[in-house]
Amino acid sequence: MIDKNKGYIFFIRHGQTQWNVLRKMQGRDDIPLNELGLSQAHEAAEGIKGACENAGFRFNRVITSPLLRAKKTGELIAAAVGCPCFSDDRLIERDFGILSGTQYSPNSKAISEDVSVQGLEPLDDVLSRVTEFVKENAKIGENVLAVSHGSATKIFALSVKKAPWVTNYNELLKNCHMIAYSYDGNQVVMEGYNLSPADLEAFVRESK
Repeated sequence: MIDKNKGYIFFIRHGQTQWNVLRKMQGRDDIPLNELGLSQAHEAAEGIKGACENAGFRFNRVITSPLLRAKKTGELIAAAVGCPCFSDDRLIERDFGILSGTQYSPNSKAISEDVSVQGLEPLDDVLSRVTEFVKENAKIGENVLAVSHGSATKIFALSVKKAPWVTNYNELLKNCHMIAYSYDGNQVVMEGYNLSPADLEAFVRESK
């Protein structure tokens, strides 16, 4: 699936936090990784490093959301794969306004339909900033790893063209799992969803 005449951006969700466990909306609340989340981030870093080494693949840079849970995940991965790590506010999680810290279950309809909730970031605004980030960083011959969040990545994922073999994009993106996008100089296409580090190696190798 890797084409040297294309560029690739892999979005990865941060490791687990305690609010993930409690099914709370985190939004802009700066919740750190919990013990399992930190372990997931370390495992992802080593797994991605191994996948890159085994498949002869490299990332040019890692770019993270400024929130602690994403930044820590990204820093560990960047250190493991030996590339620079930057922060970009456009990768930050959707602002859930007054719903931050509340349970997803009773409020999921309100955020999915973008109804009038005080401080809730409109869906179009999230899509606009993430799209802008992708357009700026998608470059032919380069591979970028973007560390972001569940809602921000989902909103963008639903907006782009999908390769025929990608059918699971409605599933929740798991902690420390990836979405693969290709860029051919004109169009961004989703080529893989919920990829683990082991899947990354297979994804790269299948193209060779």
